[in-house]
Amino acid sequence: MGKRAKNTWIIITLTLIISMFLYGCSKEKNPLGNSSKVQVGETATIEDKKIFDENIDNLSAWITYWDLDVQGEIKSLDKQLKEVSYFAAYFDSNNELIMPQQLVDYYNRTKDEDYTKYLTIVNDKINSDGTSSLKDKDLLKTLLTDSTLRSKHVKDIISLASQYGFNGIEIDYEQIKDDMGLWNNYLLFIKDLYDECDGSGLKLRVIFEPNVPFDDLEFIEGPTYVMMCYNLHGGFSEPGEKANPQFIKELMDKMERVPGSKSFAIATGGFNWASDGKVTSLSEVEAKDLVKEYSAKEERDIKSKCIVFKYTDEDGIEHEVWYADKNTLNSWMQVIKEKGYGISLWRLGGNAFH
Repeated sequence: MGKRAKNTWIIITLTLIISMFLYGCSKEKNPLGNSSKVQVGETATIEDKKIFDENIDNLSAWITYWDLDVQGEIKSLDKQLKEVSYFAAYFDSNNELIMPQQLVDYYNRTKDEDYTKYLTIVNDKINSDGTSSLKDKDLLKTLLTDSTLRSKHVKDIISLASQYGFNGIEIDYEQIKDDMGLWNNYLLFIKDLYDECDGSGLKLRVIFEPNVPFDDLEFIEGPTYVMMCYNLHGGFSEPGEKANPQFIKELMDKMERVPGSKSFAIATGGFNWASDGKVTSLSEVEAKDLVKEYSAKEERDIKSKCIVFKYTDEDGIEHEVWYADKNTLNSWMQVIKEKGYGISLWRLGGNAFH
């Protein structure tokens, strides 16, 4: 072989080596390829960070009266947590507001904590015989249609919040849907309540479901309006994520016509879909327990950043679970943060980030 031929082969060999090296690097930079899911372990470098990115500095979160083992999570969130909503006061059979005793006790233990405290009011009715009516639309009609009863309702809310020393009130009245007559009375109620809150030194947050007909409604400026960005999938649907970036962006666009301060709520936990048709909600901790119990293989959905796994239980029933961990939540938070809006977290309790 001549000298020129030898040089040619050396160049070809070096070119092949360099090409193989660059190909390997490019594959390593994009381990997902075209797959819609990735092994959870492949995001391990993200897992070692603090709870949420440092730019998440004004977080609101709910605690619920039925799950108050949350102090570890509150401690972990530390200075990122600025507001806590105490969920919730509801109504008795006489349409009078009441707070469950366990929530009263928890509030008394935490009222000196360094975050803003809201009392959430829901349109749930718990009767003396133990029966209940959740998200009761007829209750709202009774409370809001008559101006005298509406005024009494406003004063009752202010009185309850002031009695315990809350910093603010949060209204979570749901299932109004397309009842425009009720919506018009609701708007009057929000205006009256905001005026009373303003005069009493109380903040006001108002919760929205995704189906609110914003194009037909004029909300006042003053309260903080909070959109629920979750339950894209659930007990009513096939398996899937509670939210994804596109869903959140669509709801942010929908809220553009609402004036003033806005926050967008994302949800922890997820759902377990069984092949027998049963669907149950579950927390992150409960999901991780199932992974251990059934040695399930977790994958992360690329679109939503949710964790997904499947297993077959001891009765031969197949299950598919979708849930959010701190990386999922952080990715959703960044979508909201990019627009400069507030972030609310439903809910504390059962999360593995403590």
